[in-house]
Amino acid sequence: MTKEPSAAKNIFESKRALMDEQVYQENIEFWEKAWGMVARPYKQLPQLSYVPRIPDELKQRRVGSVLDLGCGSGWLSIYLAQHGFQVTGVDVSAQAINLGKIWAEEDKIDVNFDVMDIANLDYGEGVFDGVVANSIFEHFPMDLALPMAESVLSMLKPGGTFLGCFDNVGGGPGEYYTLADGTHVYTDKGRKGMLLRRYSNEELEQLFAGFASLLVEEVDAGSRFVIAIKSI
Repeated sequence: MTKEPSAAKNIFESKRALMDEQVYQENIEFWEKAWGMVARPYKQLPQLSYVPRIPDELKQRRVGSVLDLGCGSGWLSIYLAQHGFQVTGVDVSAQAINLGKIWAEEDKIDVNFDVMDIANLDYGEGVFDGVVANSIFEHFPMDLALPMAESVLSMLKPGGTFLGCFDNVGGGPGEYYTLADGTHVYTDKGRKGMLLRRYSNEELEQLFAGFASLLVEEVDAGSRFVIAIKSI
């Protein structure tokens, strides 16, 4: 269903207001500070059972071009490029992107890396065959995650594929306060400013309501592997 212009405007204004809030700016500062302490890319894949499944699922759906949301230092971008995909990795941290570029150059792997806030992407409509997001949406409150999911839908070509992992997070140790939607805002020294929330299966259905199909499957330690397909 197409949104009325006034509704779309309200969503945009609400999103801009959230991004301007101090709590969100401190989240961005946390990531830049965290990556600023990393001098070299860590060239090892995480030991997660679903990692080999990502390129397999994309190939089954004839995906060629892929956008890697919140790519960090680029492990998933590099991994997918090694499997023959045309990859763009995007992250808000300039140092994370610098590490990804170092890795790609050293290993002679073709990946496009961009510094950009994934809550405010500007790649245009129908640009990518696939979008991946590994443990990324968990660092955004629901009111920002909803327009982010709409942006993913817009950037995908007809029939395009979203693959994501949503971690079972938010209940561990640490000092934090809680936003109205349940998002944790950490205040302890090591994670000051970081946002973290666990999405329920019902919230995942809300996020990807605009897609033609949605599969949510439990994987490692209660995390959910999500496949959402855009209508043709």
